[in-house]
Amino acid sequence: CALPICFPVTIKAARSISKRTQKTQLNKAFPSQFVVPGEFEESQAVAISWAFNYNDNGDIIGVDTIDTYGYISKQLCDAIQPECPVWIRINEPNDSNVIKAYMTHAGTPLYNYKFIVQLGDDWWTRDYGPMAFYYGKDDSIGFVDMKYYDGRDNDNMFPQQLADAMGYKNWETELNAEGGNLMADGFGTMFFSTMIGMENADTFNHEPAWTNQQTLDTIKNVFNLSKMVNLPTLTCDGGTGHIDMYTKLLDEETILLGVYNPVITASDRKVIESNKLILQGLKSTYNRPYKVILIDMPTDDAGKYSRKTCSQINDDARTFVNGITVNKSFIYPSYYDGKTGNAALDKSIKEYLQSIMPGYKMVPIDSRDITPMGGAIHCITMQIPVENPLRFWHPSLEKTQLLKPKYRIVSKITNRSGIDNAKCYWKKNDASAWNELNLTDSAGYFVGDIPNTNFALGDSVQYYLKATSKNGKVATKPITAPDGFYKVYFKATLAVNDVQENQNANFDLYPNPAKQIVNIRYKSNEKENIQIVSCDLS
Repeated sequence: CALPICFPVTIKAARSISKRTQKTQLNKAFPSQFVVPGEFEESQAVAISWAFNYNDNGDIIGVDTIDTYGYISKQLCDAIQPECPVWIRINEPNDSNVIKAYMTHAGTPLYNYKFIVQLGDDWWTRDYGPMAFYYGKDDSIGFVDMKYYDGRDNDNMFPQQLADAMGYKNWETELNAEGGNLMADGFGTMFFSTMIGMENADTFNHEPAWTNQQTLDTIKNVFNLSKMVNLPTLTCDGGTGHIDMYTKLLDEETILLGVYNPVITASDRKVIESNKLILQGLKSTYNRPYKVILIDMPTDDAGKYSRKTCSQINDDARTFVNGITVNKSFIYPSYYDGKTGNAALDKSIKEYLQSIMPGYKMVPIDSRDITPMGGAIHCITMQIPVENPLRFWHPSLEKTQLLKPKYRIVSKITNRSGIDNAKCYWKKNDASAWNELNLTDSAGYFVGDIPNTNFALGDSVQYYLKATSKNGKVATKPITAPDGFYKVYFKATLAVNDVQENQNANFDLYPNPAKQIVNIRYKSNEKENIQIVSCDLS
């Protein structure tokens, strides 16, 4: 439904665009220095609101414990609790007993959880929940509290209530925005869509209306940003315009991008293609192009692309991208329950995700009951970053390297107590044992060299970083290490794809494969002379 509020008897309110509730009081100015961590960083908990049941008047009459929306809440809790506690918002104290009995009866008992008894309106926690950040010398946790829908006043109060319950500070802002339309890299870059500017320019949403520049200035100040990426919004995504329907940062320089099959006629297909080129032309915190990995949008249950027009996709905006990374698990929307749905696609997507996210446990959740409402797994969850974080800034070695005597490892590693030691673990050609390399502190950066121990063309090296803080915190980069790691290959020369990855440029060839005509598109972020040579392999 696309109304400000929509409460059928058993259908939850859709993520919609409507007037926001005005806050009665704003807190003091935000801290002078703070950073919004990436969702791929370590989480201490994931906050959700358990699915509700409603009567004919739209009043909540208890938690849902049937195999529709309650099933999704149950699956979420069971997927989250092996990684960290799940914080479950409920309306009444007795709801906790109902939920625990339901999960125990289903064979997935709760064991790592916290119930938060606060009145709520619906379960789109990503949009009304707090955006957490680190501030101060102790990396204290604070919340950014944005304005939410008029008519969902209880949801609008949740960030302050959660902050009070957990002992955190909450900073309110007059910015109209939802968490599903904000994606941070952890180093001062934020991605969002032009929907934010449109919302704040509309007097129905914001009184008085803001200019686009006022909105951008506010976003920059509220989230303490050094770079903003304002992508053209989608219009066929269930009514939200949120970027979490087709983009996801897997780490600070890798973007997962959902793309439509060429048979799709909806305008969003071309919007995404255009946004892909924008993203490929940008630099990450390491001053090199983002790695943009493509993933197909889902089919219907019969394996067909039957939803081709904008209105058809709006009615059921399916996506594989709208998932969450929770420490070493990736929980993502699926469209198969073991009996019905596209089994072949479910299998191939899981294998593909595993290949591009090494070390992560893949947890699919059938989301066919929720996508018609304009959202999926990411939309009903909110990660809360860990206290006492140990954070890495590390420009990993590129995937392809020429043979050299050694390979320099550089990383900036921080913790409120300082770093006791940092190490790089590496091995050659999938060896069983890891070599240990001590990294030394050099002007605030930890550095060391992986030696060339008779590397040959065709060899590979896998490596990861591990650090221990002075207060005993231990963390790795990547977070999934040692099961997940960086991998480097050695070549005599660098091919086109290698040059694209190592240089500040974007090369695109389409269609691929081609029969008679092929288009070559090249975009450089620097002024340069280039030569493109086409060769017949025969």
